[in-house]
Amino acid sequence: MSQFDFPRINFGGQAFINPGTANNNLLLPLVTYDPIQASVVLPPRIYLSPDLLLLHKLEGFPVLTNPVVHYDETKLPYIEIESINTRERYLDWAKTPLGKSELDKAYHEIYQLVTSKRTKKALTGSVPASWNYYGGMEFGFEGVKVVSVALPDDQTGQRLLTLHDADCPSDIAAILGATIDMENERCKNSAVMIDVLPSLALFSQVFCDSFQLRKEGKRLLKGKPLKGSLRFLNQARIVNQDGVLGSSGTFFSVIPMDNLEDGQEMFLSFFQKHGLRKSPIQGIFIRYNLFEVRENQEVDYQVLGEKANPAFATLAGSITPWYENDMRSIAMGRQLLPELPFLNEKKLASFVCQVNTHRKTVSLDMSGSIPEELVQHTPSPVYETYPLGTLRLKLLDSENQEIEIGTFQVSPHHFSRAQFLLTGGLIELPYKNNESLTEEKLENGVLALYGMSKRSRDESTKEVLLMKESPFMVASDQAGMYADEGQSDDKYLCYGPQKEPFQLRVYRQGKPFKEALSLTIMELKIAGVGASASVKPFLVTSHFFDNQQITFPTDQACNAMYVFYPESSSVISKDLISEIHRTGFFINLRVLPKKDYGKYLDPTHAEYPTPVTFEVLYKELLQTSELVFPMSSLITPFTETYFKKGKEFIKQRMSPDNWANATYMPSSRDMSSDLWALFCKWLEYDAQAKS
Repeated sequence: MSQFDFPRINFGGQAFINPGTANNNLLLPLVTYDPIQASVVLPPRIYLSPDLLLLHKLEGFPVLTNPVVHYDETKLPYIEIESINTRERYLDWAKTPLGKSELDKAYHEIYQLVTSKRTKKALTGSVPASWNYYGGMEFGFEGVKVVSVALPDDQTGQRLLTLHDADCPSDIAAILGATIDMENERCKNSAVMIDVLPSLALFSQVFCDSFQLRKEGKRLLKGKPLKGSLRFLNQARIVNQDGVLGSSGTFFSVIPMDNLEDGQEMFLSFFQKHGLRKSPIQGIFIRYNLFEVRENQEVDYQVLGEKANPAFATLAGSITPWYENDMRSIAMGRQLLPELPFLNEKKLASFVCQVNTHRKTVSLDMSGSIPEELVQHTPSPVYETYPLGTLRLKLLDSENQEIEIGTFQVSPHHFSRAQFLLTGGLIELPYKNNESLTEEKLENGVLALYGMSKRSRDESTKEVLLMKESPFMVASDQAGMYADEGQSDDKYLCYGPQKEPFQLRVYRQGKPFKEALSLTIMELKIAGVGASASVKPFLVTSHFFDNQQITFPTDQACNAMYVFYPESSSVISKDLISEIHRTGFFINLRVLPKKDYGKYLDPTHAEYPTPVTFEVLYKELLQTSELVFPMSSLITPFTETYFKKGKEFIKQRMSPDNWANATYMPSSRDMSSDLWALFCKWLEYDAQAKS
């Protein structure tokens, strides 16, 4: 069960997140990046969405007397910001607040008449590239340390050992206080965070080349984790903040034993000594929650210059044994889903728990669910646990009778933010003295969490059902996948250059479900730069099994999400984004576009061989990176001279063999196999030209 196992090495600190934001299309219907074709939109476009225009007729535009209306591949109308038509103009315009640049003066009044779909405000004053144009996608830990080690305890469920414990065993004391980072041998950060769908960050992934623990100059552990996966998003984590500042998300990853360079014997021995399970250990399981996000959204690029403007977040997590047959990207268990709000419209987020009938404990991973509030804004933000009050975990047995398992309190006095950081958000509820909770009832009953609810901070409270166990938990290790348009196989890029099939796991009451069940899969697909998402059923079956493979369509370039409704779902909602936040039962697939490069690559093409000059390579591959992720061209100048001089190094970075590493180019992972083939053809052409 991974994070529920012992020993738990709990850690906390800060993280920095440095996304490039020019590909997010935050100002839609103003579009600067095509997330389907993975290309810069030059000139930029304003889509003519009637609900976002303050004037209903195009003829009403006060400046453009004869505007040219274009139509994209999905037949949606748009106008171009025609004057932003070169590399130099785009780079300057993208970081200037709309309405301030002389380059697009003819459009200034139009910006006042078009509202952003996300902000509901006029485009005027917003920066097209948003708040971090020079972000390089880096992600890393800052000041992260081991704060406690949790061991099993018969009375309280867990015993937390810290550096303040006089009787702390020497092997645990050796780990406490250790620093955790993602630095390589050159003491440089070695991780990046990438969204599969850049304009809708519901599945993010961390590619990390080095994860290590160090203490007093000695390296205790070093290894390369598999790709980390974002799970369990919570939009209401900070109750008095909105948007990303009020949100949190939990990441999961593993380090297989074969990927450990240092510390393998030490940690294997440590886990075996303090653990409870006898299953073979296959590696280290890593889980961390990011919350209390701080980012400067009011950036002035005239002051900042060509520098990154990263966001920061608080981090709390744990390191535990990873056992044979456990999943790589999530821990399966009994999952509770939100029911009624605890404050106004704010609900607790979905979380997973484990019932251990041998130890007679229920372990709840509430690391992404326990609410907080911002209690001080300046000079620096201060957060504290929201006073949720007493929570009661109950079991609804087969006769619909309620049996109380235990209670715990969430408040600044009973489970403070400091205590949260110390425990990594894991709560243990022992039920040894409750003889009515038999193993049979626990295995067949439904868990329910009750707590206090009110419409505002000043109103009186009443006890309501906050969370209820889902009959099933469904998830896949292939939660974030990539494919090429029109590919012939049914496998996908997920963890590395070797493709793998998609398999869906189905659990009931924390165990793999052995029978057939009904399953509905809904598809949310975006197939055009200005298009709305289409929603339709993808699969409806009454005969689905745990670990069954599913093949998804790759006939067109798109960003697609597939949301799973297991048996007993009361309503099949078409509001799939809300369902994703509510359950987490989804996967994300990006189908990269296939382009017609026949005259460069196909010997049967009438115009083959057409030379792949650097001008061709720049237009097809490098222009998007330079304009949308300008930091990449500052690190690796996009000139023919530099590319010829460093072509072997650049080839290694862009090679499919490097795909799972943080050093892969482009870091956004949106380069199709066609584009890689085009790059290789340029290398071949350059070599022939020299000979």
